[in-house]
Amino acid sequence: MAEAFSFTVPECEQGVTLKVKAPDGVTLKIPLPENVLPGDELHLGKGEDENWGITKCLRGVPAEADPAAPEPQWWSAADLASACAGPEAVTVRLETTKGPILIKVVPSWAPIGAQRFLELVADGYYSEVAIYRAINHGLLQFGVVKGTDPRSSQYERLPDDPLVGIPYAEGIVGFAAAGPGTRKSTVCIMKADFRTQLGKGALGTPSTETPFGMVFPESMAVMHSITCLGDIPQCGGKGPCPGKLEELGNDYIHSEFPACDFVIGAATV
Repeated sequence: MAEAFSFTVPECEQGVTLKVKAPDGVTLKIPLPENVLPGDELHLGKGEDENWGITKCLRGVPAEADPAAPEPQWWSAADLASACAGPEAVTVRLETTKGPILIKVVPSWAPIGAQRFLELVADGYYSEVAIYRAINHGLLQFGVVKGTDPRSSQYERLPDDPLVGIPYAEGIVGFAAAGPGTRKSTVCIMKADFRTQLGKGALGTPSTETPFGMVFPESMAVMHSITCLGDIPQCGGKGPCPGKLEELGNDYIHSEFPACDFVIGAATV
């Protein structure tokens, strides 16, 4: 009996659970990791515990674009910088174990998401929070707390913001999500340009992929200095597991990933 197999992810919503039959006849229910896209090749293997799990994901070749579909109307770098310097922008200082990271939050980019992030900052949510997902040439991700921590159940999931053309460029900040209407408190910071994969769609379309801010140019060096432990196991990586982090809290990180960096605190300035 085969101990490994792969399949191509069909066209589906981000974060859905797929039903796939394994070689041993078991029907698996596989929640798609948030960075797995239609057309990707997902590989699964059976571990020593006889359970199937994702071992790796290979990025698929994007389907040919619909010639009738409009090209994304991305904001230019100059437009982004102008908005970050504008009167509505709010500066947030993330204190990390590698130093401060300054972020400009621009509410008009994603009003619902920006309001939530600023609420979380004001409430002191981002205190001693592990940067559990850090991928070279990829992203930083943080915001998961222990399930018994009062912060875990304090906030409802958010409805999606409409796309306004903010590209997922280097330094862009937004919420992670597992499908429509699931943004809550986990933040992603892009370490590279992902506009060919994220945030695409007609302007005005509700989407989870709606950035609300951007890292200051002078904070890019600190952002890139955060220790990269690799992707999460659910995506075939060897980094911390968000499920275990939610179950065991920071003790899990300190015990098994002592090099992991943390967001120590956050405040508006």
